[in-house]
Amino acid sequence: MQTDKERMLYLIAVRAARQAERLAGEFARAASEEREQILAALEFKKWLAASCREALADRPGGNLVNL
Repeated sequence: MQTDKERMLYLIAVRAARQAERLAGEFARAASEEREQILAALEFKKWLAASCREALADRPGGNLVNL
């Protein structure tokens, strides 16, 4: 059974992964002066998604997130 916390972690992971994908596309088209900011945001979103997946994997029945 999923708890509210697990659902929230899952949604955060999914949203962060989608935003990371979008930022990766922006990075490819960005001017050089914007790339550092985009890269920092991209790394944060990737870290956030991975952290949420890790937290869910540590719970019983932890195969909740397959991103």
